[in-house]
Parts: sequence; structure tokens; C-alpha cells
Amino acid sequence: MARLLLFDIDGTLLDTGGAGGASLLDAVEDVLGVSRNTFPPLNLAGATDGGILRQIFSHAGRELDALTQEAYLASYLQHLHRRLHASDFPGVTLPGVLDLLPALAAAGGADLGLLTGNVRRGAELKLARFDLTHHFLEGAFGDDAVDRNLLGPFAMERMSRATGRCYVASEVIVIGDTPKDIACAHAIGARCLAVGTGQFATDQLQPHQPWQCLPDLADTARVCDLLLS
Repeated sequence: MARLLLFDIDGTLLDTGGAGGASLLDAVEDVLGVSRNTFPPLNLAGATDGGILRQIFSHAGRELDALTQEAYLASYLQHLHRRLHASDFPGVTLPGVLDLLPALAAAGGADLGLLTGNVRRGAELKLARFDLTHHFLEGAFGDDAVDRNLLGPFAMERMSRATGRCYVASEVIVIGDTPKDIACAHAIGARCLAVGTGQFATDQLQPHQPWQCLPDLADTARVCDLLLS
């Protein structure tokens, strides 16, 4: 059976320096007419964009109807593009990512996909900003399901269609930085390589029982060995 590696984006591959969260609040002001200063902190770590929308609309006291949701997402994506390409954009790729992805491709033996809470277009914008898009064939996104634990089957099915190969859960590894990434892997019977590059340090991730836990992805040889052996 083929090995499938499913990567989270924010906190695992890259850090947008707050551009994503700021864009969500830009859209709050534009579409919902509510000041960002009245909002409590949003719980973004490991959340899907669909779940975040529910937080936002609830805080704003608004019904989550389809037309307003569509307008909100359009505004969010417009602001996200603007912030990602601003002259003072502070975002970075996280340690080891730029070496790891081509090393995995060169080694062969695994297909690379995405499992992210970002809506598909938001994921595309973020990956394109760092020239990472070409590393990933397909995946699951925050507009597939509100519950992150339901995203795994979407990713496996789409990757299977893209590659023509069949994947079983025992050969799937989710790479992510939050307890929700670990839970998402467990939900499909897959393994999780957890990394402490987001809001959670390794000692906060370990109690959630990831298969492996590393401070970051900087040791290319070690990470490749873990993911491909």
C-alpha cells in the first residue's frame, strides 16, 4: 500500500504572522459591521474555517445564513490576499519545511497532500505566497466539514483519485501542530507526527498521544526517516 502524508498548513508549514486572524476581523468589520475591538480572542488553533465562522457569527449575534456567509468569506479572502502581499508582511516558513518537502519528493515512497482547516482558496493563497503549492496534489479543507475529525476521509479519497493509488489508514501520517491534528489522525486510525512549531509546545502535545512528537521539522534526515520508513 502507498504511504500518504497529510500536512497541516498554519503552525506546521508556515506562520502568516497574524495575517489570517487579522483578515478574519477585517471581514467582520466589512460584512457584519461590528468593530474588531468588541470581539473576544478567536480560538484558531486547529480549528476549521467553518468552525471559526460559527464563533464569529455567534459573537456578532448574527444568523449564519448562506448569503452572508458567502459575502463574509469573499471579504476574508480579499483581505487575506492583500495582507499576504503587503510590503511589511512578516510571515515565514517554519524550520525545516523548505528542505523537507523536496527531500520527501526526491526520496519517493510517499504521496504528499493537505489536511487543513483553511477553506481551499485560503490554503491556496497561503501556500502560493511561499511557493509551496506544487508540493501537494490534493487534500481536505475547512469547507469540506466543520468538524476537523471528519476531514481525513476527504483527503484520502481525493488523493486516491489524484494518484490512482489506494491508501489504508495504517499508511497515513498526519503532520500537524495542535491537539486537534492528533485527534483528526486518531479519528481515521492514522498516525500523527506532532510538531511544536505552533501554539503548543511538545510537552503540551505529548499527553494527546501522537505517534511521534518533535520540536520542529528542522532535522531533514530524521524526519524523512520517520515519515518514509
